[in-house]
Amino acid sequence: MSVQEEKDHESEYTNRTLSFEDEPCLNPQNWSQARKHVILGVALALVVCSTSGTSLASNAVISTLQEFGYDQGFAWRVLPVSMYLAGYTVGNTLLAPMSEQYGRRSINVVSTFGFTIWMMACALAPNWAAFNIFRFLNGFFGAGAPSTISGICSDLYAGDFRRGRALLAYNMATTGGSVLGPIISGWAGMSSIGWRLSFWIGMAMGGTGMLLAIACMPETNHDVILDRRAKQIRVSDKTSWEPEGPTDGDEKGWKHIVTKVLARPLTMLCREPLVFFTCMYLAFQYSLLYIFLQSYPIIFEDTYGFNKGQEGLTFIGVGVGVLISPFFQIGFERYYLRCLSLGHSWTRHHGARRLPPACASGPLITIGLFWSAWTARPDVYWISPALSGISYGLGYILNFNALLNYLVDCYTSYASSSNAASSLTRQVMGAALPFAAAPMYRALGIGWASSLLGFVALGLSGIPFVFWIYGERILGKSKWAQELAREKEAAKSP
Repeated sequence: MSVQEEKDHESEYTNRTLSFEDEPCLNPQNWSQARKHVILGVALALVVCSTSGTSLASNAVISTLQEFGYDQGFAWRVLPVSMYLAGYTVGNTLLAPMSEQYGRRSINVVSTFGFTIWMMACALAPNWAAFNIFRFLNGFFGAGAPSTISGICSDLYAGDFRRGRALLAYNMATTGGSVLGPIISGWAGMSSIGWRLSFWIGMAMGGTGMLLAIACMPETNHDVILDRRAKQIRVSDKTSWEPEGPTDGDEKGWKHIVTKVLARPLTMLCREPLVFFTCMYLAFQYSLLYIFLQSYPIIFEDTYGFNKGQEGLTFIGVGVGVLISPFFQIGFERYYLRCLSLGHSWTRHHGARRLPPACASGPLITIGLFWSAWTARPDVYWISPALSGISYGLGYILNFNALLNYLVDCYTSYASSSNAASSLTRQVMGAALPFAAAPMYRALGIGWASSLLGFVALGLSGIPFVFWIYGERILGKSKWAQELAREKEAAKSP
């Protein structure tokens, strides 16, 4: 072979771009269903650990304040939960986009390790100030799993109902963890060990989750997998083939990370109407759960004389709503497939196929709030306001699942960033609004305070209907959607 032929031969391979077509076994969407289920199960376990941490201090805060010699004012009671959510907000803003740059596995392992360490620090806290600082750091590292799981679902499952069911499981884990927290802290606070037992339990959960992540969670981010494989090939065969991974050309300096990767969720929140209004709607619904952490003691302790352990169990109503939500979701999927076979036009609209459950679930949340508002009275048996949580839990899960899937369908490769924007607004509102909850309930009474929340929920429930009518038009003007469309066309071209 001549020198020129050798150069041409070398150039042919040097300029080649590595893709999953070259090595399909690397594609997480081609892995076995059993392997996908294990990975998703570990990710869900990490989410339960993280979200249980948000409410883990809620039913033990009175005994915590007593031990540290502080009064039991409303602001002090809310502070441990809000400090966790504040740390969660900062962590989510940093960790979600970094998972797109460095991979899901590394972020999950490192963040769960930090979560476990700072959960132990909370259990050993020497004073109130240190306890709340530890709560902030605990929340920062606790953000790792929830901020990456929507990306993991997108990595593992193609744009069909399997991914929708995976995200449904994620939303169930998120709410289930938040419901588990007050149950653990309510009974742990009544034990001989006291409030610190809650955090020892949280540390054990975090440590177990970290070991599972190390053992059972491989990397799933498509770009990171291909980039690492491209580098392996260059090291082993640098003279004959130098494939370029899809992210290999990207600059990975701190300037790029700060100005592009970390800024992406905030940019999408400010510039994408679909992201902004979805975030506002979901943030309000999310903050309701943390308002309940302040209002349930007023309803069930003051009105019905429950102790902390019994009051924690009233959150089971929300949990029941969460557990029955898959049956409604599966029912909708069957309805969708029937409509698709009949050729209904709405089934072919990108993203809009996710919206019917969101349109139906908004009224469920409103009903739950008014139900609680006017049955929480001494002359009405306690089971009635407790059961109102079923309506909220069911509506919450169906709405979250529909709208988060909608964002993933609209912003596929940027799913983690759109989810980070959503999570950011949720944590900010979840940290701030509960400070007003107890004063509002004391000033307005249980009936009108819950009714006020119900009227707000009713107004916001129109957002999915707006998306249904105008979503395609709005998405057509989106910078991010246009960029994704160009990448898709470029991938199709030879």
